[in-house]
Amino acid sequence: MDKVFLAIQNYTTLRTFSSYLNEDYKVESYTSEVDAINALQNHHYTLIIIDLSSSKLDGQAVLRYLYDTHQIQNQPVSVILEAANLQTELDLFNSGVSEIFIAPFDSILTRRRIQNVITIHNLKRNVAVYEQRLSTDPLTGLLNKDGFQDKVRKHLKTKKPGAFLMCDLDGLKYINDNYSHQVGDSIIQGVGNILKEVLSKKAYVAHVSGDEFCVFIKDAVSQDEISELCSIVQKNLLTKVLLPDLSRPTTISIGIAMYPEVATTYENLHFKADHALLYIKNHGKNGFKFYTPRDDREELLKGRQECTNLGTDLMLKERVGEEIQTWLKFGEFRIVYLAYKRSASGVLDANLCLLNIIDKKNPECPDSKKVLSLNEKISTFIKEAQYPGIFAWFSINQLLILSINKETLPKGIEHLRQELGTEMDALHLEIELIIS
Repeated sequence: MDKVFLAIQNYTTLRTFSSYLNEDYKVESYTSEVDAINALQNHHYTLIIIDLSSSKLDGQAVLRYLYDTHQIQNQPVSVILEAANLQTELDLFNSGVSEIFIAPFDSILTRRRIQNVITIHNLKRNVAVYEQRLSTDPLTGLLNKDGFQDKVRKHLKTKKPGAFLMCDLDGLKYINDNYSHQVGDSIIQGVGNILKEVLSKKAYVAHVSGDEFCVFIKDAVSQDEISELCSIVQKNLLTKVLLPDLSRPTTISIGIAMYPEVATTYENLHFKADHALLYIKNHGKNGFKFYTPRDDREELLKGRQECTNLGTDLMLKERVGEEIQTWLKFGEFRIVYLAYKRSASGVLDANLCLLNIIDKKNPECPDSKKVLSLNEKISTFIKEAQYPGIFAWFSINQLLILSINKETLPKGIEHLRQELGTEMDALHLEIELIIS
């Protein structure tokens, strides 16, 4: 049975209100402020009634305790006054009091007013719960798309700076297809927990679709600060969110648009953060990038066209820095770099690795048809797996891999051996991995 709290010194008044409530509620009554406050510290009540007219019971002290502990926001509070006073009543209502009772008490009217207080409070509580469910993603407990939009739009009205992050989990389709959707959901929950752990105190965090999260960092002051947060998120994912067989890491790609420097509306921030995300997805994944005007989709497509149409003489020239990523992504070039290494903002150290396909029957002059057949299967494996940080292309007898995280690459190669083992044995081929 729900409990009602009465802090009333006057015995007649106490008996009157108890008689109104005894049939439907368990009534707890207190005649001293010390006992009353002790009870409020340990229990939640359906209704609280405090007598402010008594000179012996310090009802104001009890009321102040409710204000100070913010309990008046979660429990309906009514008070009893000795006489009507317009200003006092207005002040009480403005401070959160639900109802005011003034003697003499009419039985029917007082019962109805008590009933109304409890009914209205229950309705408000149910609405709050319903609104919470409407704005919350059930899988992760984070905001959903609608809840996130509402929070961000309200923040933009304050004109305070911020940063809009579009985050895309790398390779979720591969996880769902190869480990089950249940494992995929657990990975999504793990990513959500990391984002919440690192960012929730200073950001709105949302799970908006299967592999997509959105974050809005409030009062962001610098790109360095945001870069540090993104790095922490990515490093935590590598060590804390793991597949059951540890065959591949969990990584995330992040595009960032600064408010108000880059855009001033929710739609434009989302649009430009998405462009920055597209750049990361096309340049190795597992990184983050701040939007710049050059990130427009037309520029990205133009860059892809230029890469795929380059002549062989240009392909053989040495390339350095970020430029090589585009070559690796969009070209199938007959070139080998065994000692390429770089470190860039938002990306872990990268190592270029050589994966030799060796013909055990004729190692000096491999059968190109056999090697080409296996190359095609390896290419399909990598594309379907979306293994984070891997770019691949073929010459006649070797496959090159650029890995963002060297520590996870051997696991990927071992997984590759297992997947292709039977066919490799039949063709008398083997894989040799060299990491520069």
